[in-house]
Amino acid sequence: MKNVAILVPETAVIEAVADPRYMFAAINEFLKNEGKEPLFNVQLVGLTKDVKVANGLFSIHADAVLDAAQKPDLIIIPAISGALDEAVRLNQAFLPWIVQQYKDGAEVASLCLGAFILASTGLLNGKSCSTHWLFANEFRSMFPEVTLVDNKVITEQ
Repeated sequence: MKNVAILVPETAVIEAVADPRYMFAAINEFLKNEGKEPLFNVQLVGLTKDVKVANGLFSIHADAVLDAAQKPDLIIIPAISGALDEAVRLNQAFLPWIVQQYKDGAEVASLCLGAFILASTGLLNGKSCSTHWLFANEFRSMFPEVTLVDNKVITEQ
């Protein structure tokens, strides 16, 4: 079984957390209905147990905080919102954890503006990535050591 950690960063876009979680749960449910074992153990991982998003309109209850999270095979960094430099600052505590998990063999993926958090780890230095086109100039300014690809929605390195 693969351990999947979906991060719940401050200023997360709620759908970018909920939709991947739903996708993995749906796959597990499909397999269960076919008499097979589930493939994914999914944890929502936050800096705190309850993360307020959408200017406090919603809260996401994390399954675990960083120091209690299961060792992931895959980390998903969802899209963030608001002032992106501030969002990165608010989520600094995730960065060394992401790097350590990567060094320990975890794969790391970001969705949309989650690329700002992933790039902040330094793991993308010298590599290509994509993000939301509207924030391309801001990304290039903040992360000149990363090659932003404009003509792709998905990149893999």
